[in-house]
Amino acid sequence: MREYGSVQFNQRQYPRLDFALGLAFEAAGQKIPDGITGNVSLGGMLAYLPRSVKQGHVLQVTMLLPCNDGKQVFKAQAEVVWVREGEFEDGWACQAGLRLLEMPADSWHIWRRFLMEWQGEEKE
Repeated sequence: MREYGSVQFNQRQYPRLDFALGLAFEAAGQKIPDGITGNVSLGGMLAYLPRSVKQGHVLQVTMLLPCNDGKQVFKAQAEVVWVREGEFEDGWACQAGLRLLEMPADSWHIWRRFLMEWQGEEKE
């Protein structure tokens, strides 16, 4: 799985993993065009989107994660913490920082296990 990216350790609360993963979004029952992650952490992610979102919006995020035991579906609510608009690499129109909020317990375990496996840590 190491071909997906690298680990960044810095002054943030959680280390960031450079990962390009497909994202599906919904907000208030409306589907938002799919995006991709630039990096992920236990607490959130950097997302590239084809159109802008608003700071403060809460999105329903769905991802298919490559885990050691096969692909796992991860779902969570995420708050848009910051937004940058412009022309980004690969034609993305928006860069957004998402903070993970609520998620089902099984999604929390999938997310944590995915990050730990990728970092090479022991399983829970």
